[in-house]
Amino acid sequence: MSPVTQPASAAPALPTSEGLDWIVNRFTERVVGIRAAAVVSADGLLLASSAGLVGDATRLAAVSSGLVALSAGGAQLLDRGGVSRTIIEMAHGTIVVMAISDGSLLAVLASPQCDLGVAGYHMARLARQCGDVLTPARRGQGPDGPAGNTTPPRPWTAA
Repeated sequence: MSPVTQPASAAPALPTSEGLDWIVNRFTERVVGIRAAAVVSADGLLLASSAGLVGDATRLAAVSSGLVALSAGGAQLLDRGGVSRTIIEMAHGTIVVMAISDGSLLAVLASPQCDLGVAGYHMARLARQCGDVLTPARRGQGPDGPAGNTTPPRPWTAA
């Protein structure tokens, strides 16, 4: 009996949440000043988080989703185009939220000493290089395409 092989035309398997966590952890380990990071779906659900977010990952996802909605709504009201990045500076650090694609986002907690230019560069690089991996499939969409109506993407532009 010959081994079963997957046809070449089959869609690649989606990464597991552990795989996404590994990607986010590696990012936080490699970029100086990044304390923690999370990947959040277009509808505000936590997809992955770094080890530095123990207990706070779902809160960062909720805050990031709210920031995205507020930023996008403000940009639309002011007719200023899509939002690619939102930055909130606080006394003890900074939250940077960047669009990945399809409405998904990367949220980062940076230390007060973090060089935000360097962090932003690496965030954009991660979003470009891994956007397909980090962007979840829309609900109801399988390997053969959409099944029924899907929600349109948020008015964010990928970095």
